[in-house]
Parts: sequence; C-alpha cells; structure tokens
Amino acid sequence: MDVEQNQLITGLRAGDKKVYQKIFDTFYEPLCNYCMSRIQSQEDAEEIVQDIFVKLWVKRDELNIAQSLRAYLYRMALNKIINYTEHHKVRRIHQAETLATHSPHNDQISVIQENEIQQIVFETVDSMPPKRRAVYELSRHEGLKYAEIAEQLDISIKTVEAHLSKALEQLRIALKDYLPVLMATISLLHGIF
Repeated sequence: MDVEQNQLITGLRAGDKKVYQKIFDTFYEPLCNYCMSRIQSQEDAEEIVQDIFVKLWVKRDELNIAQSLRAYLYRMALNKIINYTEHHKVRRIHQAETLATHSPHNDQISVIQENEIQQIVFETVDSMPPKRRAVYELSRHEGLKYAEIAEQLDISIKTVEAHLSKALEQLRIALKDYLPVLMATISLLHGIF
C-alpha cells in the first residue's frame, strides 16, 4: 500500500471528515458505474454505493484493509451486489411460482413453501464464506465461466471449481427436505442448482 493510501486510511480511522470526503469524491462515481454494470439499475446502484459509504464511516474504527482502499471498496461493492442479486432472484422465483399455480389452495401452499425455500436459499448463500459466495454468484447469477471467475477473483480455475462444488453441496444439504417441491418446480428454479 502506498503512502497516500495509508494516509487516507489513517485519516478515515481518526474520523477526519475531509479525508472521508476525499475518499467519497474519488470513489463514489466509479463504484456507481461498477454496480450499475452488474445490476442494470442506476437507483439501486446508487443505493448500494451509499450503503457502502455509510458503513465505511460507521465502521471506520474497525477497518481492516489489507490491500488497497480501492480493492476494499470494490470488494464491499461486490458483496452487496451478490446480496442484491440473490434477493432479486428469490423474488423472481416467488413471482414465477405464484403465477404458475392456479388454484387458490395451491397458491397458499405454494407461497408458503416458496417463501421457506427462498429464505433457506438466501440464508445458505449469505452464510457461505465470502469467496465461495462470490464464486457461486458470479457463476449462477452473472453467468460467468470458470476462467472469467478465476480472473476476476484472482484465483485458479481449480479453486473456482472447488468453491462452486462446496456451494452447491451446501445448498443441496440445506434444501434436502424440499426436494419433492423442488423437483415439481425445477423449471422455475433453474439456476439454483
């Protein structure tokens, strides 16, 4: 890390509002563009970046930045994009399932089951170690190939395969009680597995 980066981090930890403003001015727009390129919603991208800067200020005493400040902020952005993407995928699955069932009784049962499944998927993905979660999201939600994921996360293709295998196994274990429901609606849930 260079001297300027160290000064920015030190100033931020000390609560220096001028340093915080400089960090904000430097990174706000690039982070918005990065998020926008991933989620295709300017409003949501800006909200994600605003959340990043709020968290950066609130947690400034606890900062543990091993790499550069830029890398740290972009990692925060990627984690928030992953959470955003997972949340919206779960909502889309729920909407598709609701539209697919016609009977009011089936709707009620299906919605309850779907909500349970969505919650389990969300919690399972959220509980994954950050690297595993990033690999899963980039593969399943961003549609990236193993080589692209490896390059983006600066890991080997074998490591990508290992993380994805563990992520899928973790989901299978978490969803084992819902296998009959999942098999009945597999076309709607395509992409989870």
